Amino acid sequence: MRTKIALKKTGFIALPVAIIIGVLVYFAVSGTKAAVPPSFTTARQNAASVSHDIVALTTSVNQNIQAANAAEAKGDTNAVLAAIGDARTANAAAYEKAFALSQNLQQMTQALTEINPASSRQMASEAVAIELSLVSEFIAYTGSLNDFLNTLARSIAVNGLSGNSAVAAALKVVNDRAATIDKLNQEFNQKMDAFDASVK
Repeated sequence: MRTKIALKKTGFIALPVAIIIGVLVYFAVSGTKAAVPPSFTTARQNAASVSHDIVALTTSVNQNIQAANAAEAKGDTNAVLAAIGDARTANAAAYEKAFALSQNLQQMTQALTEINPASSRQMASEAVAIELSLVSEFIAYTGSLNDFLNTLARSIAVNGLSGNSAVAAALKVVNDRAATIDKLNQEFNQKMDAFDASVK
């Protein structure tokens, strides 16, 4: 069925959240050995709080899409559209939280000059720069996901083959962005592994 084709790769939805939290874990561990300014620590803690909100919202998006899939299997169009609407609402909130997280990361960037030693500071700087790019991509990802949800809702409403093709195209954009996030995550982890080792 159309929605089963569109919804079978929903694992991508939760992936960016785990990536965003990664920066917080690394800095929490490494902060005990490196000289980290209070402003950096405060920004990190604020980012942690926002990240937990994103976790909850993204989980909600995933659950709503799964509910839409289950309702579609039963032929309950109204329930499908309601679940898609709930997913859109949660996704919009995740976008707002991701933007707030990017501001926290900017604050961390401003505090980088006070991290010592210089070699660790450079590693942290490179890692945060990658994380900023990753969060920017996540923000774009929420936009693409919203487009996918809108296209899916239209496809179900009109029940046409042309809609099915549009759903597949919209899903491809979402998954391509998820692949970019995967790549950035690998780069980020490499930088943070080096940073973590430098302050042991």
